[in-house]
Amino acid sequence: MKKKKSLSAYFYILPMFLFFAFFLVYPLFNTIRISFFEWNGIDPEMHFVGFQDYIDMFHDEIFYKAFANFAIYAVLVIVLEMLIGFSLAYLMRRKNIMFNIYRAIIFIPVILLPVVISYVFTDILAYNYGIVNETLRALHLDKLALDWFADPNVALYTLIGITVWSGTGFAMTVYSSSLTSFPSELIDAAKVDGANRIQTVTRVVWPLLKGTHFSLSIISAISALKIFDLVFLLTGGGPFHATEMPSTYMYDKAFTLYEQGFASAVSTIIIIFALLVTFIQTKLSAEKR
Repeated sequence: MKKKKSLSAYFYILPMFLFFAFFLVYPLFNTIRISFFEWNGIDPEMHFVGFQDYIDMFHDEIFYKAFANFAIYAVLVIVLEMLIGFSLAYLMRRKNIMFNIYRAIIFIPVILLPVVISYVFTDILAYNYGIVNETLRALHLDKLALDWFADPNVALYTLIGITVWSGTGFAMTVYSSSLTSFPSELIDAAKVDGANRIQTVTRVVWPLLKGTHFSLSIISAISALKIFDLVFLLTGGGPFHATEMPSTYMYDKAFTLYEQGFASAVSTIIIIFALLVTFIQTKLSAEKR
C-alpha cells in the first residue's frame, strides 16, 4: 500500500519534471554542446572546434568591456535600489491612505514594459528637444545639457539611472513587507536608550533585515546579469561599447555576426557566472545567519 502511494506521488510531479527537463535542462546542455562547434545557426553542418570559441572569447577586448560595464551597472543598481527602496519603505511604514497611494505610484514603473520605458526616456532625454535638456537650457545651464545616450562617458550612468527608477518600487515593496512584521518594541527600546532616528535605522532596523538584504541582492544581481531589453532599445550597447553588456554581446555574436558557437560559449560563461554569484551570496547569507 505504501509503495503504491509513493509511486502515485511521482505521477503528480512528473508534468513539472518533464517541463523542467525539456525547457531548461535540455537547452542548457545543448547550449554547452554548441559552444564546442563553429556554426552559423542556419546550415545543418557544424564543425567541431573544441575550446577555440572560448579561447577567442577570452582574447576579445569587448568581452572584458561587457563584463566591466556589467560590474559597474550591477553594483550601482543593487546598492541604489536597496538604499532608496529601504528609505521609502521605512518612511512610509505606517498605515496611511496617502502612503498607500504613494507606494502604488512608486511601484508603477515596475510593471511597465521595457518598450514603454525606453520610448518615454528617449523623448525625455533627447538632446535637441528633450524636457531635461530644454529645462537646463532655459535655466542657462547649457553646459549640463548632454547627449545622454550618445556620450560614452554618460550613457552607462544614464542607463543605471533609468534602471533604478524602474526597479526601486520592487525593492520598496519587499522592504515594506518585511517591516510590517518588524517588532516595533525594538524601535521603542532604542528610543528609550537615547538613540536618535539615524542610529535607530542604521543600528537596529537595517541590521535586523539581513535576510531581506540578501534575498534582494541575489534577485537584483541575476536581473542585472540578464539585462538586455533596455540596453538594446536605448543604446544597442553603444556608443563605442560604452553600455555593452554580456547579454548584448552574446546577441550581437548570435544574430548579427551569426556566430552561434561563439554566442553559446558566451552564454555558458554567463550561466557559470550567475551560478557562482548565487552560490557566493547564499554561502554568505548562511554564514551571517
